[in-house]
Amino acid sequence: MKIISWNTNARSNKEILKNQCEFLDYSNFDVITLQEITEKSQIFFKEHFKDYHLVSSFDLSKDLNLLKRKRKYGEIIISKQSFEILNPYRIDIPFQERVLSIKFLNGLEIYTTHVPPGSSNGVIKVKHFEGLFRHLIKDTQTPKILTGDFNSPKEEFLSGEVVTWGQKINKDGKVRLSVNPKWKDDCTAERWDAAERGIIEKHSELGMKDAFRVINGYEDNSCSWFLNRKDVQLGRRYDHVFCSNELEPIRCLYDHNPRLDGLSDHSPIIAEIS
Repeated sequence: MKIISWNTNARSNKEILKNQCEFLDYSNFDVITLQEITEKSQIFFKEHFKDYHLVSSFDLSKDLNLLKRKRKYGEIIISKQSFEILNPYRIDIPFQERVLSIKFLNGLEIYTTHVPPGSSNGVIKVKHFEGLFRHLIKDTQTPKILTGDFNSPKEEFLSGEVVTWGQKINKDGKVRLSVNPKWKDDCTAERWDAAERGIIEKHSELGMKDAFRVINGYEDNSCSWFLNRKDVQLGRRYDHVFCSNELEPIRCLYDHNPRLDGLSDHSPIIAEIS
């Protein structure tokens, strides 16, 4: 199975949307998972991929009036195979539209998520990680692929050590627990750190593995999201593909060309999984 996960950066320009679709079409994926879809942009993807099987978070919402401002983003899953849509409200998280999941006839489940960024959502990010972990650990036997933009980790070292947004790296390079002062009354650094680690680092407890690290190890310091600050480009590896242990990653990489072409501020992650 060839799968791509891509945060589309909520683009609304028709020419950019057209180019995003053409890139996805040309690459001939079996499964496409997209994040940061808006109520308007979903219409464009639905039309372009009308001959595929497709579901959008907006299709499943109980109240579209809630999906505004901080909750204006959803996900889309596109597949060549037919699938069963799984109920997003079975997962106890603040923004249920931020997890979209399906199930194929062979039993394989596909999940995609866009974890709300902590800088603007605070403890909602923590509750999202905690709720998704609680859901996934209920059933570690069903084969799953989990994709998306997790807005984590802050950093990864060659040793495999992960730094979360519940931590801070001092000038001397030492890592300590620390939470944004803006949210200190809502969440401790310990809780924030543990929530992000639940999936980013401790996915083995869910019977899953990080496809990119299985293939590339920690020597590869690729990033998927980039921010330009003055003359410095800051990169984070926010976009991930995790898969159940019985599934075998064959290839996993970030394709930077769509980002460099201005189609998004994220590079899509592409994986081939047996």
